Amino acid sequence: MNAFVLGATGLVAGFILEHLAASDDYAHIVAPVRRSTGNASDKLIEIPFDAEGAADWDPPVEIHHAFIAFGTTKKAAGGINAQRDIEVRLPRLYLKRLRELRVRHISLCSALGADWESTNAYNAMKGQLEEDIRMMRFPSFVTFRPSVLGGHRPGDERPAEAWAQRAMAWLPKAFRTIPAEHVAEAMVRKAAEEPEGMTIIRSGKIWNIVAAEKARTTD
Repeated sequence: MNAFVLGATGLVAGFILEHLAASDDYAHIVAPVRRSTGNASDKLIEIPFDAEGAADWDPPVEIHHAFIAFGTTKKAAGGINAQRDIEVRLPRLYLKRLRELRVRHISLCSALGADWESTNAYNAMKGQLEEDIRMMRFPSFVTFRPSVLGGHRPGDERPAEAWAQRAMAWLPKAFRTIPAEHVAEAMVRKAAEEPEGMTIIRSGKIWNIVAAEKARTTD
């Protein structure tokens, strides 16, 4: 199969690239980027990021699975409206084209509190994108709702997130800080199953998927 990764220079998607590159299930990985990922895999095909032109985009290879781990902060975006543009509108443009291309499976990295009716702006954005994808009716759509992500973002310091990582490290699995690599691994593992319709996987279940795989490989 061939994969599409949106957000490939980000924290979670960087690990997704590594898992896809190491998997025998994938021959090619297509990633729209504004700057190189630095990943040296022969499978990786980096193309210029052009969400506005996505309606006319023809991928270099047929796409079977797509992984969406794309987002920013209000501060980095320059305001709430700009953040909403990045969190919702731009991915939606690519997703509409992926639906036209009859992509079989979508994996989305969302957020623990995702809800399009939420009064929290960030959770509402994540929930809105989930709802938009659900309405597109892909054959298989899995949305992952992790708690605070653990991991270092080179060149993208987020003091509030770093504080939350430390503060939430000792909570129960459903809420504790979860390594970004765990989320990426679970996304790739679940994509192989292509569960029908929409599936929601919350943070505690992500831990369980990774633990089950570790137990399987050590038996």
